[in-house]
Amino acid sequence: MSDRATAFALAFDSEFKSQTAGLSPKEIPLFRALHRALVAAGTRLAVEEYHGTSYQVGFSGNGSYARVHARCELSDLLIIVFTRNPPAARITYLQAKSERRMFPSPCRHSFSANLEQWFLLRNRPPIAGFGNFAPPADLLSSAILPSVGSFGFFYRTHNGLYEIYYASAAQLQPPTTYSQRYGSLVPVGGCGVIIASGHLECVAACGSVPFAESLYRLEIGTPIDPSISRAASTRSWLTGNLRKIQQATPTIGGRREIVDELVSLLRAEDTPDHSPSGQLGAKNIIVIRSDYRPN
Repeated sequence: MSDRATAFALAFDSEFKSQTAGLSPKEIPLFRALHRALVAAGTRLAVEEYHGTSYQVGFSGNGSYARVHARCELSDLLIIVFTRNPPAARITYLQAKSERRMFPSPCRHSFSANLEQWFLLRNRPPIAGFGNFAPPADLLSSAILPSVGSFGFFYRTHNGLYEIYYASAAQLQPPTTYSQRYGSLVPVGGCGVIIASGHLECVAACGSVPFAESLYRLEIGTPIDPSISRAASTRSWLTGNLRKIQQATPTIGGRREIVDELVSLLRAEDTPDHSPSGQLGAKNIIVIRSDYRPN
């Protein structure tokens, strides 16, 4: 199964390089290229994409990196990866950022970022939605792994090609104390995969290929399958809203079986407290069915 993870990663890397060739280091075009590359890499595998809306959430900040009564969006992209045998699923809210400077190593670089959003994804406080966006208050705080919140930084190498530095929000920190919402984040360790709470977790990946491999191997994001009792409210909310999105926005090529399988795997125990609005708090949602068998 590792060969399929490598095939997915190489297909993603090739597509990402092709999609970003000649682009200026602007965040929105690069994010769109990331999104298209993930979908294209799944043409031989199993990927479905959906369009969402980035609603904001409110939470209590620390008065330094985040306002006491803070409010910001969750992320640019929600990625859900699952495998059927044995049943497992992971989710991560990934915020994409573009780094305009060139540098020798992402593991030692200081990346520009919105520190209020980093505080949200790093500290995972209880949240409240606005309008018809009604996520469970413990969507982030109930996660057993920190990579429920993550960042993807686009950067150019010496040959002019774009790469991705992925990191769990917990793997980043400001280099000094700020009393402002914008500043910089630096990695607190190297790239690699660790064991956390009994699960493999990629804390950081230096490049498009290792990022995509860890994604396919279910090493990115927090587990939400039925064996995780504390994820019950997330499963219920997620499945109801995926169904709503599925009905309102057909996937590329009209495929729907992947989300059907995911919903069946999650086996949500309870009905949501509110009628599903079809909003999951990200501009785009990607669902990947992997054939990898996690230990």
